[in-house]
Amino acid sequence: MTAAVIGGMDRLQPHYQKTARKAGYKIKMFTGTENTISERLGSIDLMIIFTNKVSHSARKNAFEAARSENIPVIMCHSCGVSTLRECLKNPRPDCPMKGCACKK
Repeated sequence: MTAAVIGGMDRLQPHYQKTARKAGYKIKMFTGTENTISERLGSIDLMIIFTNKVSHSARKNAFEAARSENIPVIMCHSCGVSTLRECLKNPRPDCPMKGCACKK
């Protein structure tokens, strides 16, 4: 399974990778500064958007790309490793995590 992480912190990328591997995922990281996120997504099974570390236009671009491909999207304000762990444990649109605006 492959998940795309939009936003997040560059310095936490190794920790994100390790957490994803433990959960059985490979992740593609996009810090949100890329202009062509939708063109570089490739084949993914889940999209996680950390809304506090990404621009509005990058969030919108990524969300629309996921929606067009019927990919589940989880949006969380926090961008910590524990947040990623919880998102990967429960990658459903009805995610019970407090503060998430999960959408499909």
